[in-house]
Amino acid sequence: MSNTRVINYVALPILLIAAVMGLYWVWGLLFLWWLVPTIMTGQTALVFDVTRDEDPILFWIVAILWALFGLMMIAANLFPAYAIWLV
Repeated sequence: MSNTRVINYVALPILLIAAVMGLYWVWGLLFLWWLVPTIMTGQTALVFDVTRDEDPILFWIVAILWALFGLMMIAANLFPAYAIWLV
């Protein structure tokens, strides 16, 4: 089994536990993790694949949303008094 498959199998229960426990920062890190290959490859996913070459405006909107979602979820755990405004 490849390393990426092992990581997926480890990440799934961690994300499920994080969702049940309300640990938004774990999901925030995942959004930021998704941002790295998105920028590097020029391809992301919304409902279908979006490429930087074919639709640059939509690509950058989605990439910025991944970054904002990630930062908002991490901030919700760091600043719980403001979490209602962040998540």
